[in-house]
Amino acid sequence: MARKSSLHGWIIAVIVVVVVAAGAIWAKGYYDDRYASQSYYAQIPADESTEIQGLKDQHGNVVDKGHEYKLTAYDKDGTARDLSVTVYTSDASKLYQPGTYLKIEASKQIVTGQEVIEKSAIPAAALAKIEG
Repeated sequence: MARKSSLHGWIIAVIVVVVVAAGAIWAKGYYDDRYASQSYYAQIPADESTEIQGLKDQHGNVVDKGHEYKLTAYDKDGTARDLSVTVYTSDASKLYQPGTYLKIEASKQIVTGQEVIEKSAIPAAALAKIEG
C-alpha cells in the first residue's frame, strides 16, 4: 500500500511540474508578444493634418482628443511595418509636424513608445526606405 501511495505522489508531482512549466512558457510568450519591442523609424508625411481629432475606442465612441498617425515605419534593415502612433492632447502645437522623424518602439502587438529623433539617428537602410 505504501508503494501505491508513493507512486500517486510522484504522479501528482510530475503533473504539478508540467502545469507550472506550461504556465511559465505561456507567460513568457505573452510577455514577448506584448512588451518585447523592436525599434522602427518613420517620418510624418508632408500632407499629414495637424488638427486635433476626436479619438475613438473600438466601439466608435469618442474617448479623448489628439491625433492618430498611421505610418509605414522601417526597422534597421529596412523592413516595413504599418504602425499607428497616437498623441493625446487638446493643444495642436504638441502634435508632430510634417517632416518630423520618429523612433517608434513596437512589440508584435502594441506600440510601447515613441520619440522625436534627428535624421542622423536613423539607420541607413531605414532612411533609404523613408526617403525612397
